[in-house]
Amino acid sequence: MSIFPLRLRAIRASQPLGDFFVVALDAATLRQVTFLDPTRITSVDSKSFWYSLLGAQRQSSPRRARQIAKYINTVEAAFPNSIILAANYINYGELQEDEEKRWRVECVGDNLFELVIPTNGKMASVIDGQHRLLGFDYCDPERQTMELLCAIYMDLPHAYQAYLFATININQRKVDKSLAYDQFGYNLDEEEKDGWAPDKLAVYLCRKLNLDPHSPFHARIKIAPLNADLLFPDGSLPDWQVSMACVVEGSAKLISQNAKKDRDLLHRRVIGARSRSLLPMDSSPLRMLYLNNNDDDIYRLLTKFFAVADQQLWSMASLQSYIKKTVGIQALFDVLRLSIERLGNNPSVTDFEGILGASSSVDFSDPAFQASGKGRVRIKNTLLLFAEMISAEELPEADRPIYLELLGKYPK
Repeated sequence: MSIFPLRLRAIRASQPLGDFFVVALDAATLRQVTFLDPTRITSVDSKSFWYSLLGAQRQSSPRRARQIAKYINTVEAAFPNSIILAANYINYGELQEDEEKRWRVECVGDNLFELVIPTNGKMASVIDGQHRLLGFDYCDPERQTMELLCAIYMDLPHAYQAYLFATININQRKVDKSLAYDQFGYNLDEEEKDGWAPDKLAVYLCRKLNLDPHSPFHARIKIAPLNADLLFPDGSLPDWQVSMACVVEGSAKLISQNAKKDRDLLHRRVIGARSRSLLPMDSSPLRMLYLNNNDDDIYRLLTKFFAVADQQLWSMASLQSYIKKTVGIQALFDVLRLSIERLGNNPSVTDFEGILGASSSVDFSDPAFQASGKGRVRIKNTLLLFAEMISAEELPEADRPIYLELLGKYPK
């Protein structure tokens, strides 16, 4: 058991976000002085379609922790990647102001440092690596002396903790993408809209689509943070939902060909110095609206198109219909993008009714469709074919009989 105050040799690493300090600390002590801070909704402002988040972690999974524990018990156990911590926070979210309890770093020589942990109090939030730590709750006791590499940020604001989590995890399959996207938009209210990257604007649009009672997506977007029931306290949820990641990615593709590249360009500047005017024009259909900060126009277009989708397709579809599932929503975003490219960035309701209404007789639970990338393409092509935006001759020859059968089975 560690004796406090604990002094550990530390290496300083300086990066654009700020300095952090690298130390080796045994697992038992780490479990003693850290806490897990799951992302959760803390307040909701339904009038402005806004909600606030705290925390920078997904909800923990004891099952996964036990699996990791089995690995910890092996003779080949190794964790070369660092546990990322934000020091000097009290469970949950409040900055520790008591100087006698705060973690600190002391310079002890020429570029030599020591991390001082004064007490055994839980004073550091886990940003990344929670399941590795939880694994030590279920492993053989002697394994708890294993040293783990830690990267420690001092007094890192919650918004940056969330940004780190999202940046690290957004492309990893085992992490809920919806949670990562919600984390990426964590500090929407701390940054001027002109500085929002495409995926951050897409998070804002998605949140508004979910909370706006006049939106076709109202309550139909499933989010990952804890306390999500605070968004709709009456408990009246619709009979189907799609993930936040699905809507965010569909929206982002309307305003950027490469949202990650745009984000990286903007984030070369500090908050306050970021502006969409720094980004180049590209061929995404609503790029000019995005660059000119016409976010309300983008939102109106989304609600216009999906209100027609609701009227012409969703309202008549069964719960098994793929038009209400992820592949169907993705296909609808594909059709929206192509429609804007053809009609300009302000199509009318009548335009959208002509495009989507042509497929209103199609049963998208038909065996011709499926929940896969191929299924998404097939739904998109069906919508375009019935709307006469493409011809059967333009479709892959191998699949052409399937589309012709659909045309015969579901007359326009």
